[in-house]
Amino acid sequence: MDDSALCCCEYINEDGERSHILAAFCNCEAVDEAFDRLITLNPVDERTTKKFWRTLSDRLRIPWRGGARQVPLDIFGAVILVPCIILLACISWTMAFISYIIIFPLVTFSIHRFFRKKTTLQSDSVLYGSTICNERMHVKKHTRTKFFLVWLMVSVFSLIVIYFTQVIPYLKISPYENLLLVICMWISCTSMYLVHVTSCAGFEPRSTADEQLYGEIIESGAWRICGECKKQVPRQASHCRTCDACFLMRDHHCIWLDTCVSCVNDRWFVTGLWFGVMSLMYGSHLSLTSVCHPKLYDLYFTMVMLPHQCPDAFVNFQSRLVISGSCYGVLLGTLVAVALIQQLVCVVSGVRLREYRHRRQLPGQSCIWSLKYAFRNCLHFWWR
Repeated sequence: MDDSALCCCEYINEDGERSHILAAFCNCEAVDEAFDRLITLNPVDERTTKKFWRTLSDRLRIPWRGGARQVPLDIFGAVILVPCIILLACISWTMAFISYIIIFPLVTFSIHRFFRKKTTLQSDSVLYGSTICNERMHVKKHTRTKFFLVWLMVSVFSLIVIYFTQVIPYLKISPYENLLLVICMWISCTSMYLVHVTSCAGFEPRSTADEQLYGEIIESGAWRICGECKKQVPRQASHCRTCDACFLMRDHHCIWLDTCVSCVNDRWFVTGLWFGVMSLMYGSHLSLTSVCHPKLYDLYFTMVMLPHQCPDAFVNFQSRLVISGSCYGVLLGTLVAVALIQQLVCVVSGVRLREYRHRRQLPGQSCIWSLKYAFRNCLHFWWR
């Protein structure tokens, strides 16, 4: 193998040989075999499939100083799919409906199900009295992926670019409206960033060196042994099969942020959802009223401007892109609103999202919609 330094477009492939990104489609035995089986209507076996994806992952690279860097398939897929869906919806109203109502849910659901079905085999140590025994068991661990996080980031970036490069030039938005939208976007993005960076287990496991003290702690009920990771955790801790860790008062694992929402970041999460709905819906409203002919409506002693007619919606690329981005913003805003309503119901009920369904089925529980407890639960959530 040549020991000279790699240029920005060269890399060492899976066979340990020096290769170039321009030769990505050369000597593709795995790809040729897979397509040959598809064309001849022969089933593609698991070995060929794994070899195909391994070759594709190894050759999917971008130029970088010191050698081409490998790009994960999930990140590459999210970066490519979002612009393709937005551009596909620019064709007509029909294609916008197909893109956002059929293609977008189908792709996200299929990818989510693909990663949720994967399991891993894990070896754990279990404590029996004073003896530590090793046993091998099947632990259902969800595969962690950056696909949904990158999808969200590319979506937000795309909508921001469309707004500032295509909507603002219409000169129909006042500085105060633009400032309000920027403030909502900044608060939402900052809150979601804090959700991601502040996520942690929220507790420190105690030492198990003293067996007698260890037994007393477990028997007291304050601490217990997790059935998944076999570690000593607080009684209110819950194990996440995606993060493979226990979190104190865990709410759920958010695939769109690739992090767990627990007692340390749940308030940031609700804040981000609230301002996320406001920014997405308000931005879509400003975009649609810039392209379409608006009309004033008298609503509860105030005048509201709403889109009325859009005869020039698809006359040029600018209007097509604005309409497509607006529809995409409405779709994302609806999904975020559903998640926000879920969180608000749980806050009023005084339970975590993963506990909500089970608590409703338990006998003898007080009414979760009682005004007597709703106000107290809200105060406890925000000022605990």
